[in-house]
Amino acid sequence: MRLAVFALLAACTEPDEATYTQYNGDDDSVSVEVGVETRYVVADDGTESPETAQTELTSSTGAVVIGTGTVSPSAGPIGTFHTVIVEVDEEYAEDVDRVAVRTASGERGEDEYDLERDSTGEGYWVFELESQGEEGEQRTDTLTFLLYEEVESGE
Repeated sequence: MRLAVFALLAACTEPDEATYTQYNGDDDSVSVEVGVETRYVVADDGTESPETAQTELTSSTGAVVIGTGTVSPSAGPIGTFHTVIVEVDEEYAEDVDRVAVRTASGERGEDEYDLERDSTGEGYWVFELESQGEEGEQRTDTLTFLLYEEVESGE
């Protein structure tokens, strides 16, 4: 009977969580202005689109460009939804198993959000982030892109 109970308990244990190591550089970040009017750029054909903040994503040493990180719009009032996009170049896309963005908002502190991998493109990740704050508050947030590679376990 004890053996049966132990076998049942062993079957109910959760598998080990994945372990990740950072794949990109520590300084892959952009600035987003919160609590200000959204800025727009005008294309040659006269159409307006929100200004974006974009950075190259680099390897862990910073020597190789492995993709881009973009936030649109790059500025907006409290409550603005910012689209966070990471595009990993095709030759590195298979190495990246998880993507997150860390927000540093001054006195509001830091948060980290996982991006969702697009079903049609292995190197395309996206997340909608809503800016939070009090009425009249203005600040510049730093969004840092974090790309992770899963570390193989010894099992």
